[in-house]
Amino acid sequence: MLPVIPVFLVGAASAPLIKKAIKPVVRGTIKTSVKLAADAKRTAHEINEDLSDIAAEASAEAFASDLQEGKEKPRQTTRKERSSSSKAST
Repeated sequence: MLPVIPVFLVGAASAPLIKKAIKPVVRGTIKTSVKLAADAKRTAHEINEDLSDIAAEASAEAFASDLQEGKEKPRQTTRKERSSSSKAST
């Protein structure tokens, strides 16, 4: 009959070996995740800058076209006026 070795003893004896084997895998996974997150953040920032540039160009074109048409208030400087009911309630 084979001697019965408690499972916790097998786990306790093999834990240092497993730790040494798994540590580089976990470290590599975390390192890759951090790099991917940094790349995603940089890409999002670049896209945001591009969209801001496009919006500024469109705004400038609308402003220029309003000036060429001779409007008194170009779009860029106009503000929505409050209705008389909202002025009375404040």
